[in-house]
Amino acid sequence: MPSNRLICLLTLSLTLSTINSVNAKILRLAVASNFLETAQQLSKVFEETSEHSIQISSGSSGKLYLQISNGAPFDLFLSADSHKPNELIKNGFALANTQQTYAIGKLTLWLKQCSINSDRPVQINLMTLSENRIKKIAIANPKLAPYGFASKKLLEHNKLWNTVSKKLIYPENISQVAQYTKLGVIDAALVAESNIKRLGSKIGSCFIVLKTADYPPINQQLVILTRSRNKQLAKAFVSFLESESAKTLIKNMGYLLPNSARIAQ
Repeated sequence: MPSNRLICLLTLSLTLSTINSVNAKILRLAVASNFLETAQQLSKVFEETSEHSIQISSGSSGKLYLQISNGAPFDLFLSADSHKPNELIKNGFALANTQQTYAIGKLTLWLKQCSINSDRPVQINLMTLSENRIKKIAIANPKLAPYGFASKKLLEHNKLWNTVSKKLIYPENISQVAQYTKLGVIDAALVAESNIKRLGSKIGSCFIVLKTADYPPINQQLVILTRSRNKQLAKAFVSFLESESAKTLIKNMGYLLPNSARIAQ
């Protein structure tokens, strides 16, 4: 027969377990596609230090914006721009005092083949896109994806838009652009540096990080949503994003940190 003390300890353990189960909540994140892998890694770290869990939905910032506007039950929106958080606040779907930049994106030029003759490598740059050997170029949809908008502005800034526009194809978001490069079905692409880090390298392919001064800053901002039932938990996650460990992870994944100087190589 178990002693009364043992019974009490078992009862207390079960009670605490039940309390933790009741208090545990699910934080629902709407995350821009380019930040998905980073958000997954951050969420894993956050979950390990709390009793709460995180559920992530990902897509183009434009599509997520529409879902939120139509009542999707998210708690926190991590957009790839500042415009959509602004609009959500303006229309009462997000809390104005929660808007902040969590990362700054960088564009990268990817080429399937760096040179025509592997024995004689050539200097590559953005102007390479105008060469006849480049038949298909992928950029994210400028109407839906902030990285696509920045890509279009980059091409316009370098007087290339009219030259290459007939070669362009428009996947919905930047992660789909990265998938096209992985499949090798295009000759060139403008992708996020965060994508390049997980694509791996194929024989003959190469990439260069582009001057951030040549396109509008990709200030990725977040907002806590008005309809959220877990605002305190959302605030806790935002605070976690400001921790040194989270910032280091974000930087290592290919982003500039908020308030850091923009690169202008």
